[in-house]
Amino acid sequence: MKTRTILLLAALSMLYPITASAQHSSKAAETKQADSTSSHKATPLAGQISLDGKTLITDENEIWAVTNPEVLAGRKGQQVLAKCQVFPAKHEIQVFSLEPRTRDVKSASNRTDSAFRR
Repeated sequence: MKTRTILLLAALSMLYPITASAQHSSKAAETKQADSTSSHKATPLAGQISLDGKTLITDENEIWAVTNPEVLAGRKGQQVLAKCQVFPAKHEIQVFSLEPRTRDVKSASNRTDSAFRR
């Protein structure tokens, strides 16, 4: 009876590292797959469309190749807000929609401030 128990414990202790390593490798594969594919959510990117109409240059000076450049037609050199799907591994984006972006300059002064008093 004792030998059966000892053999059973020895067999179980040998199987434990195998199952633990199998769980770890599947999690690593899931993480790698999640990093290589992008989400299907629309991500907003603000920037300027290049003069050739094939790339978007963000405010942080990142250059993104556009997979569907026909969407950018007629907007070369303009500041836009693009809603797109990002493919970071290839540094590409697929544009869903574009909105013109204007830089509004707001006055921070007020006529009642002490700088305007005499």
